[in-house]
Amino acid sequence: MALSPLGKVYHGRVRAPVSVRHAVIFGGALLVAACADDDPEPPEMATAGLSPEEQANIEVATRVIEDGLIGGDVAVINELVRPDYVQHNVQASDGRQGLLDFVAVLQAQGGAAVDIHRRFADADRVALHATYGTGKNRRVTFDVFRLEGGQLAEHWDAMQTYVDEINSVNGNTMVDGSTRIVDRQLTEQNRQLVTTMVREVFIDGQLDRLEDYLGDPYIQHNPRTDNGLAGARAFFNAVAAQGVRVGYTESPIVVAEGNFVLVGSAGYLSTATADAAPAEQFTVFYDLFRVDQGKMAEHWDVIQAIDLDAIPHDNGPF
Repeated sequence: MALSPLGKVYHGRVRAPVSVRHAVIFGGALLVAACADDDPEPPEMATAGLSPEEQANIEVATRVIEDGLIGGDVAVINELVRPDYVQHNVQASDGRQGLLDFVAVLQAQGGAAVDIHRRFADADRVALHATYGTGKNRRVTFDVFRLEGGQLAEHWDAMQTYVDEINSVNGNTMVDGSTRIVDRQLTEQNRQLVTTMVREVFIDGQLDRLEDYLGDPYIQHNPRTDNGLAGARAFFNAVAAQGVRVGYTESPIVVAEGNFVLVGSAGYLSTATADAAPAEQFTVFYDLFRVDQGKMAEHWDVIQAIDLDAIPHDNGPF
């Protein structure tokens, strides 16, 4: 479960992959109450237009997180999580029992808080953009679930320490911004747009293609990157100047609903030194884009470095 010299990665069970080779990153993930809406539109906008199954899937995922994981309600987990639940979280063990054990540890530590900021459904997949914990322990996460027969069957995620607007170079938090889901008739078109950009820019490193994909304005929520095309270019230049190599090697997770597309990718971070070859650290990158009129208009992300040898199961992060 380690990177080869060519940067290939162990990716466990992969579904709907986007082909990958090497890349640079352009942006930069678990514990939250009800869905918060930063836009003035009513909360029901989040599920309007979904199929009954997709709406039910969102509610199942939400209940397991809020009532099961955070609330410690074992009955909810036994009801809504399959016994053979496939776990990709790097801290929890496999199966429903692994999740129950993880919940027991959380409850013994005094529990946690959760705020779910965005919820998306895409056939049998549900993605949640959330913050867990409070204060210095607050983490931003993306959770992705696959459902079977109304139960959670598989889970992927990533987390990163929360950064507020005061400490962000762009003046935004990692979770504020638009929440309104529109243009569901353009879901597949937007999915293609974002996955093509990820392949060309993040994987193949064609930085000159950025202006073909980014809108104006372009709102950035990665705390190290300024808004706009100029901010994105400046970020890439700064990373290169620091001797940091960032690579995307594959993008196994894609969840799209209307104007929002989430891509979960595997890759690496490495820093060159004067007396040693760069050491590649396996890293997962979750990038969420809001698309407006055929361009990326807003971006959120989570980046997590992972020790593959410390994962308590054989499924890998993907």
